Amino acid sequence: MLHILLLEDAQFDIELIQTTLKNGGIECVLVCVETQEEFLEALKTTNFELILADYSLPAFDGFSALEIAKATCPDIPFILVSGVIGEESAIEALKQGATDYILKQRLGRLVPSVQRALQESRERRDRQRAEQILRQTDDMLRAVVNASPIAIITLHVDGRVMTWNPAAQEIYGWDAKEIIDRRLPLVSGDEQEIFERNFQRALHNETVNNLEIQQHHKKGAVVDISLSLAPVYDAQNQPYAVVMTAVDITKRKQIEAERISLLKREQTARANAEAASRLKDEFLAVLSHELRTPLNAILGWIKLLRKGHLDQATVNRALEVIDRNTTFQAQMIEELLDLSRIIQGKLKLEIHPVNLVSVVEATAETLRPAAEAKSVEVQLILDHNLGMIAGNANRLQQICWNLLSNAIKFTPKGGQVIVRSQKVDSYAQLQVADTGIGISADFLPHVFEYFRQADASTTRSTGGLGLGLAVSRYLVEMHGGTLEVTSPGEGQGATFTVMLPFRSAQAQIEQTQAPLDFTCELRGIKAIVVDDQTDSRELIVFVLEQQGAEVISAASASEALEKLTQYKPDIIISDISMPNEDGYTLLQKVRTLLQQQGANLPALAITAHAGAEDRQQAISAGFQLHLAKPIDPSELLKAVLSLTLNVR
Repeated sequence: MLHILLLEDAQFDIELIQTTLKNGGIECVLVCVETQEEFLEALKTTNFELILADYSLPAFDGFSALEIAKATCPDIPFILVSGVIGEESAIEALKQGATDYILKQRLGRLVPSVQRALQESRERRDRQRAEQILRQTDDMLRAVVNASPIAIITLHVDGRVMTWNPAAQEIYGWDAKEIIDRRLPLVSGDEQEIFERNFQRALHNETVNNLEIQQHHKKGAVVDISLSLAPVYDAQNQPYAVVMTAVDITKRKQIEAERISLLKREQTARANAEAASRLKDEFLAVLSHELRTPLNAILGWIKLLRKGHLDQATVNRALEVIDRNTTFQAQMIEELLDLSRIIQGKLKLEIHPVNLVSVVEATAETLRPAAEAKSVEVQLILDHNLGMIAGNANRLQQICWNLLSNAIKFTPKGGQVIVRSQKVDSYAQLQVADTGIGISADFLPHVFEYFRQADASTTRSTGGLGLGLAVSRYLVEMHGGTLEVTSPGEGQGATFTVMLPFRSAQAQIEQTQAPLDFTCELRGIKAIVVDDQTDSRELIVFVLEQQGAEVISAASASEALEKLTQYKPDIIISDISMPNEDGYTLLQKVRTLLQQQGANLPALAITAHAGAEDRQQAISAGFQLHLAKPIDPSELLKAVLSLTLNVR
């Protein structure tokens, strides 16, 4: 149905116009308005095909309405219908964009004027749509030509270049500005004769397909081309140009010559894939062995301890074996976690001034029992004036531990390991040299690859996952340094060299707080422990109660909240991952509860989520400290003491 907007304040004129339109066969919905506000609102809410407006109204006029209409809906026909408009005003209205003007005394002109205006509007819209479609088609064709990987060139009948797409520039080297309106400088000699003959065929209404010909690049190189030519016709159906398409087939011809080489590369790739699969299988076998071996010793001694009948010396030996093997398992798990962080790009370093010599000395002291057990001499030749480097102390110790423990592991009884540090230009150099089994020339390039071990067989003499050196090299590179290895060969030892950059300015060793006294008891401290794992929860409770703390426990967040309504602890110790509600949600609810009571409760997170990002998330959630499982009882006590100093 046709919608017409009528701006008119006289009811009689409204009815007269409505009757005139209806009698003239124009069925429409006539929306009548009187004021500017109503006029604007109608334009916003309804799509009109025509606007009829009186020239003069009490608070509004036709010229103002025309101005608004042309600003908001310029394509809608606008006809002034008035009984007082003069000829000069009518002409001015037409100049301003009115479609027509009708005197109320001559409403007989209204229907023809409306019909003509609607017809012109339809024709204008059709023309605009056709022009838009034509523009879109032109744009689409232009985009297709420009995006085509095939050179598309239009040649005039006299051989001059009319169009030149980017693919043509890519193939031949000439920019469009250099070649447009010039003859095609691509062929010469015998090839020129072949091209001209086929060009004339196209001008005589023939299509040339896939003509293989050699043409020339701008720089003179010969290009093998597959050429097609087709005529372009004018309005009189006469050829006025030729479209030439060109595909560079140089690579295709080269591929034919390289087929044998490609086959060899494919065979090599298959061999590498098989080797990678074999390497994965070997690693999984090693991982299973390395995890089961310490577990066997742990479970065996635990069963013997439960049965009793062991003297104190044997009990002490059992505890030492259990401690050593659990530490070894924790180390392997940490290596796997490091590998996961490296692969995901989540391994981050907190950089501080570090005394490298102190890190080396501490590592050597930690590994001294292992060296003494094999009668391996560890000699430290360290420059104590080396100065500070920018790094992460824990990660640097991990690097030193991996290198030194490997040297001890692969050095036979009675051998020697020399650790040397010195300044080399703007780097701190750390070398770990041993007189051990050495590295073969074949394996030397693979030393720092993940999962690679020189001997992964079931008869190998040393354990490990084959991750330590790979992780160490990654950590060194994160510090801006390098890690390299040299070895004269098997049985002749190996030397690992770490190069770490110095800080741009020597940093002073930061003063630290005096260590806490961990010999004191936790008497008077009240704690609540929340963990859904019974064994873990009972261990924490036992450690704290042994030091005199008063401890209650909960197996879930809801249970903890219920107990906190009756119990006022000095500290909350909570796991993070728990069913239904995690530690973050629990702490948020606890904080809300205590805020209402005007209290502030220290919180310690104990979780198996051990990454730096996990620690940061816990701190951001409101925990003061974060400990990673498996926990060291002394670290647990240290954390509890530091968070409850005010209570004590």
